[in-house]
Amino acid sequence: MSILTGISILISCEIFSNSDSGNEYTIPEFDPDQSEFTDDEILNATYSEYKLPEDFYNENLGDTSLYYVNTVSIDSLDDEKWIELSTNSFEQAKEWCFRFTYENSLFDEGKEYEKYYEFIRIYNPAAPNNIIKFRTHRTSYLTRDNYDHFNKTDTLGVFKKDDFNDNDSKELIDYLWFISNYNNASSKILSSYVDNKEQTIDVYHYELLIVYGDFGLYDDISLFEKIYRIGRETGCITVTENCIRSLNGRMN
Repeated sequence: MSILTGISILISCEIFSNSDSGNEYTIPEFDPDQSEFTDDEILNATYSEYKLPEDFYNENLGDTSLYYVNTVSIDSLDDEKWIELSTNSFEQAKEWCFRFTYENSLFDEGKEYEKYYEFIRIYNPAAPNNIIKFRTHRTSYLTRDNYDHFNKTDTLGVFKKDDFNDNDSKELIDYLWFISNYNNASSKILSSYVDNKEQTIDVYHYELLIVYGDFGLYDDISLFEKIYRIGRETGCITVTENCIRSLNGRMN
């Protein structure tokens, strides 16, 4: 990971070795607020079909994919910024969505939800089987004006929901993780829970990041603790992360 992300990362992880000679892996079960994990639990989570805790935000996307409308999709790379857009206007969200698509594409009528506006492209002449859910954040839920994907910092956006509570905060953070990692087989969440503070609501994620090795090399598995802090007064969302340890996985 690059230092340019601006996120506090502990580069030197504690390394553990694992020979993994013909083991069979089962889907593990974790406590909701679990923060310590054995090697066996980590390996089972890595190599089984496990992905997320049961109470984690999840969408059954099937063969569809997600795309959040942004400054690059509606303008160009001239400003060298990639910022996801937000609005409280259904028509504005529709205009942004239709601006970034192929001519003669077909969309459904569009829907609005608490978190976003959504327009599903059901036909693309350039790729007929490529169904995409185009979304725009609702300003009344989340804004990301200060989060540039090209120049990431530890500030992820502002939670705008009125009178948000612990459950709202966890759902938001889980949601942000999901929309970035739903199709990423190299990332899994072991636990997600809330810790109340006087000035912030903190959401903890214990996450596995897996680097699959080439032939003759071990897979590299890292366990991260990520702490997302949401300001009670401001709604500002920040994150810090720490690599707790790494271990060798399978030999390829």
